[in-house]
Amino acid sequence: MKILRILAIVPLALISLMNVGYPFGTDPKPDAALAVEVAAMGIAGLVAAYGLARNTAWGVPAALAVAAVNVAAAVIALVADEEGAAIGLVVSAIALAMAFAVSSTQRKVSVA
Repeated sequence: MKILRILAIVPLALISLMNVGYPFGTDPKPDAALAVEVAAMGIAGLVAAYGLARNTAWGVPAALAVAAVNVAAAVIALVADEEGAAIGLVVSAIALAMAFAVSSTQRKVSVA
């Protein structure tokens, strides 16, 4: 189980680092509002990766949410023919699949 969590953390951290670095692109200067949103998603992804690494209760749902939003954004960027959209889609899809695999292997414990 520990290896699977690590395998989920790596692509999530990678796509989050790509998101954090997006506002610093210089070739086509990114729109300010979009750059802030993408950077916020990157920070949220790093927080979700931290939650997965610490095996917290909120780590898996956060990782699933961040990875799903990244996949949706990558599909939109792919349709808009943005640079790097295909790489973002592949890494985001791997992060989503691995986060889903981690969520399906966790034991559900009753509180009662």
